[in-house]
Amino acid sequence: MRKEFLYGTLALGLVFTACKSDDLTIEENNGNGVAETAQTLYVKMAIKGGNQAGTRAAADNGNPVEGTDFDPGQGESEVQNAYFVFYDNNGNVVGDYVEVTLKDPTTAATPGGTVEKYYQSVVSVGIRKGENNPTQVVCYINPTTPVDLTKPLYEIQTVTRQAVTRNVNGATIFPMSNSVYYGAEGTAAPTIAVPINSDQLYDSKEDAEASDAKTIEVYVERYAAKLAFSYKDVNPFTTSSTVYAADGSSTAPEVVLTFVPERWALNAEANETFVIKSFRLRNAAGGIMTDNYTFAAANEAINGTGGNWAWNNASYHRSYWACSPAYFTAEYPEVASDIDPTVLHQKYYNYEELAAGAGFEAGNTTAQYFKETTVGRDALESENPQAAVASVILVGHYELTVDGGNAVKSAFYTYSRGKSTEKPGVYFPAQAGTANSTVAGGGSMMMRFLQELTCLYKLENGVYTRFNPNNAADLATLVGALEIKRPDADVIGDMKVPSRYLTLQLTGTGLANIYVANGDGYKAIGDGANQISLTEANQVIMQQVQFCNYYASTEDATAANAGGKAYFNIPVLHYGWYRASNGHTATSKIDWNNLQVGDLGIVRNHSYSVNVTAIKGLGTAISDYEAPIVPPADTKEQYVSYKVNILKWAVVPAQNVEL
Repeated sequence: MRKEFLYGTLALGLVFTACKSDDLTIEENNGNGVAETAQTLYVKMAIKGGNQAGTRAAADNGNPVEGTDFDPGQGESEVQNAYFVFYDNNGNVVGDYVEVTLKDPTTAATPGGTVEKYYQSVVSVGIRKGENNPTQVVCYINPTTPVDLTKPLYEIQTVTRQAVTRNVNGATIFPMSNSVYYGAEGTAAPTIAVPINSDQLYDSKEDAEASDAKTIEVYVERYAAKLAFSYKDVNPFTTSSTVYAADGSSTAPEVVLTFVPERWALNAEANETFVIKSFRLRNAAGGIMTDNYTFAAANEAINGTGGNWAWNNASYHRSYWACSPAYFTAEYPEVASDIDPTVLHQKYYNYEELAAGAGFEAGNTTAQYFKETTVGRDALESENPQAAVASVILVGHYELTVDGGNAVKSAFYTYSRGKSTEKPGVYFPAQAGTANSTVAGGGSMMMRFLQELTCLYKLENGVYTRFNPNNAADLATLVGALEIKRPDADVIGDMKVPSRYLTLQLTGTGLANIYVANGDGYKAIGDGANQISLTEANQVIMQQVQFCNYYASTEDATAANAGGKAYFNIPVLHYGWYRASNGHTATSKIDWNNLQVGDLGIVRNHSYSVNVTAIKGLGTAISDYEAPIVPPADTKEQYVSYKVNILKWAVVPAQNVEL
């Protein structure tokens, strides 16, 4: 049997009372009377801290229940100060905000219930002449700048903060505000401010203190989401290289790559968070509309036509979803060059930032705090949903051996063209002026590209003959005229080319007697008749040999972090993933065409634990240390094994995946 239990909240038991001097009166109309003179209202508060700091989504269709699904956390419910903002029926602020200084908490009479301790106090609230009496209230715990919170309810729903924790004398303090949820299915709008009925206002302080039966309960939730990350069992990734002999024959020495984790971070985190959980509508351009979702509209947006996740629980005074600032985005990046800070509400790290200390050391398993980050249907249906959702990125470098030799720290390339297996071949930079590999026993990327190149010709005795990289003279000409690089913008055109993609390109020198077969004869490179431009020539070459992935390394091969750089991307699963209608069988093979809103994301007052149980695959290459890390749209599987638990703020069932 499911019992009621406060999910991820502090219960604030409030008795709102009115105490007047002899010359003051209170005019009431269902709690919305207009004050004829200035007056003072007295408020008796019992701020109750529950024995829960969140929930764990048990196997019950992603819905938490009392018992093992709840836990208080450690030191994350401390209340330094509390502020109350009162509103009339129209959502306009009544009087000034009220600050409450709290003393020692009182232990609840029934240990182990929904409330373990509470704070109690009486404060005065000044109401100006002509103002409506308060009919609803919002509570802010540990706010940073409370004066900014004295806005009408319409405006307060769009106020944001950049931080979700505060440091007070070396301690981490958590700002909180009213829990936002829908009262029941069919509710027109979410409950934001807590209603105050007229019979909960009293004429004296004494009456207020004696009237516990009129208690108003306010539930608050932290702005922060909590996430811990750990990893273990780094397994070597074994593949092969290709080494060509002078006669064109080849061998395939074994290459063993071992990933060395360096740092982790939460990528695509929202830049800001709302001070009040949002369910506002958005327009096609990503703008915040003036109205909130009705319950029916929100449920359709979250569950679509086939979902059945119960994301709202009025009896727990909690919803398990929200619209973060990242939700109000019209377009999401496919590649790093798509990122426009003026329209994108999320942070994408680059390797240089992480190497300089951003994020956390790979071995840091302490839970960290982040901003709520959710996205909607537009993101999931975009060209690159992987880049839109909040994900843990684990960056590091590879150390390798070739054909059983000594361990090597080197940059390298991967190339899948012509491979009969799913694993790409591994290749290395070439020695200057040659096509010889810089790593003993391995093949160079230059020679591998040249073996694939069939569109460059020379003219001898009136005959066009294809350049043959197995001929020493031809090889020297090709090496002198070509380089491996990211193609120029005019070569790329409208293509979406990730920064890790490099290809073979003409340098613009040594072009004498080089012709390009472009399907319309053999073209010299130039601006004359029957010639093609250097850009056009490079487009032909790029289209023929395609792209390799470049894993960059530091110039100092002895550095601790030398070796080809890479990252793994782990989308954070939310409650919706565990809905009964979800047909996914493994988190490593997410079907990005079959996701519901709520399957992925991080929501305030939930705690997530991402545990990598094995690293077996090959990470995504990092070639440009300054380029934002945008997870690739062309990668459909994750190459790490992990489980995600939303812990006792909100714990998702364990998932164990090996790739």
